[in-house]
Amino acid sequence: MQHLLDTLQSAQTKQELKYVVLKAVEAVKLAHISEADFALYKLFCQNLRNRIFEIFQNGDILDSVFLYLGFIISRDLEEDSRFEVFVKLVDTMLKENVSDEEYVMLVELGAMARILKNPKNQIFAIDQNAIYSADDGLCFLISHIVFCDITSFSAQKTSQFITESFAIFHVDFGWLECALRFAMQSVDSALHRRNMLNWQLHVFWNIKLYFNTRAWLNLYEDWKKVFYAVLDSDNTQSIDEALYIQFFIYHMCGNSFTSQDQWRKFNDEISKKATIIYQDFAQKNHLLLPIFLPTFSNKKLKIIAILRDRIVENSPFKVEYSLIKNLINNHKFNQQYEIRIYTMSLIEKSENNLQVIKSLQDLGVSIFDVGEPFNKALYHNSHLQKALALRQKMQEDGVSVLISPNNGYGISDFLLSTRSAPIQVFYTHGNYVYDILGIDFRMTHICDNQRQITHQGYEFLGIPLKMDSLFYTPNVAQEVIDSERARFPKDKKLIGVIGRLTKIDSVRYLQVICKLLRENSHYVFLACGIGNEAEIKKKIIAIDSALLERFYFAGYVDSGVYGHIIDFWADSFPMEQGESRIEYIAKAKGLALRLSTESYLQWHKNMSQKLHNLKSTIQELESEIAISFNEYKELVLDFTQTIAFCEEDYYKKALNIMNLDYDNLKNLLNKQSKIFEVNAKIREKLGVEFFMDFLDSTLCNRQKITLTQPTNISENHQEIDTK
Repeated sequence: MQHLLDTLQSAQTKQELKYVVLKAVEAVKLAHISEADFALYKLFCQNLRNRIFEIFQNGDILDSVFLYLGFIISRDLEEDSRFEVFVKLVDTMLKENVSDEEYVMLVELGAMARILKNPKNQIFAIDQNAIYSADDGLCFLISHIVFCDITSFSAQKTSQFITESFAIFHVDFGWLECALRFAMQSVDSALHRRNMLNWQLHVFWNIKLYFNTRAWLNLYEDWKKVFYAVLDSDNTQSIDEALYIQFFIYHMCGNSFTSQDQWRKFNDEISKKATIIYQDFAQKNHLLLPIFLPTFSNKKLKIIAILRDRIVENSPFKVEYSLIKNLINNHKFNQQYEIRIYTMSLIEKSENNLQVIKSLQDLGVSIFDVGEPFNKALYHNSHLQKALALRQKMQEDGVSVLISPNNGYGISDFLLSTRSAPIQVFYTHGNYVYDILGIDFRMTHICDNQRQITHQGYEFLGIPLKMDSLFYTPNVAQEVIDSERARFPKDKKLIGVIGRLTKIDSVRYLQVICKLLRENSHYVFLACGIGNEAEIKKKIIAIDSALLERFYFAGYVDSGVYGHIIDFWADSFPMEQGESRIEYIAKAKGLALRLSTESYLQWHKNMSQKLHNLKSTIQELESEIAISFNEYKELVLDFTQTIAFCEEDYYKKALNIMNLDYDNLKNLLNKQSKIFEVNAKIREKLGVEFFMDFLDSTLCNRQKITLTQPTNISENHQEIDTK
């Protein structure tokens, strides 16, 4: 500590003082301040405060690094009224119209002045109710910095400080929650609202402790109030703003939703309320198409449009790519239909992946990217202008069917509710309760090979799907697999899953996993994916802290590689993993256990009926699959080693799998692989058949009515001004 004092004493420049502050941060972070050093540390802080006052008094400012004082300044220091003048100066000047650079400088000055004026009232002095403290410099910083443009140079430096400091000092989310609430209460313009939400999405969301944590859901009601207030404004600018805020709420909350009830609440409170307003806006601006049955242009091929949030290699893309490829390989489809993708290019989520775009273009799919003209505005791009441009392009192209695999974005809700195509289909990847104006049909590949299936009271058209081998069994060099496997203990086997971490954030699931690990010392658990890691670790510690070291959080991984590494797939519950489990099974490297929502008797009865319904299909495929219908039926109904019917059954079957000898494991793997192989053939045949039947019955056999020409949006840009 004496060394810190000496270094401070010899510091002559602001750069040297900055070095001193960073050394103090390191000392506090590493707990290098002993009780005996407290008095010296208080003296160090007092001297540093005096030096900073001299700098401020001379009209100079300091680097954002000095904001670390909010974390490290001695709470034993008395209040120093000398800094009050700077607090008042900042409060006065912030009311004036200043540039972003000036604004950031003032906010940082105001934060530092509050920290140095009253060290006792800093970050850890916030009470359990998260009541805002006017003297808290860091709370002042957060609740004001969010109103400036995140892309400005000064703001980027401040955001770097926030990201680093919050990670170093493990700032509790409840404190951030408090500061953000105060900001939401203070916001006074559309620009400030957009800036405030940008900071939450692009800075705070990406702090490791806060990334995808369910704690974000605590702010849902606050965001909803902001959203409702904007919707009630009833003007073009408010519609534009509402589309963005809806996207924001969907992203921040949807990533943490774990139940259909949560999605239903979002649908009822956000999507349904918004789409009524969107439709009314379209009516006032003469955008609505009449309610009609389909008619088509004189073009040879009817256009099937797929609306994407952006084009990246995620799970929905893999499903859609596989479906498109299966359809394009069908001669009849190619003679009648053309697939086009229209992308919202939500740069707020990520850029489009050029390689993925090329893979679609190589299939012959044309892509309309609405982002090219609008994303030049970066995080201030107009979602309404994007929606209008997408809508106009679809109508100019003569789209016959619009398929939207989206369930709550502002742009997609706008396009459906104002009707952008004669036939509009909601395609779900797991949200079964999405229900807004403009949905004519519902479709899903989650259908157990059935033509029609009911989920949560809604009827869906089943489209069985054979995933492309590119995703299930990609060519991966053994050296790559070996390199990744080397990250984990050589003498242990790996039990795990691949997918969003929120799916394993279940006490019930983790209790079973912990019980299995206790009884199988030769296993460790591998959690692959991104999300609320900190919350999951807390639950593990509460169950058995000694087991935490046997949980490995790998982050985002290449499933093509890690599907070869995991020895046993213990599927999550109550939220299942979905396609990632099937992808693992396809590699035939290990058994995959899942928990059914049915009892054994229910499962057996329902499975028998499903197999009966598939009898003719399987019989048609017998020469390809090298197994008769009766043999396949017996195989499926007898293979219950990888499906559990209650949590106790799950535990027992997992225990058995973890201790199988080589011969028994190989035997079960062969059975699992055979069922997968036959299923893939069934899905390949039925998926195209069911999709074609839908198109034929919907487009070809319905009465045709001539449409009015779609409104030329570009001619109305003066009237519909979103700037």
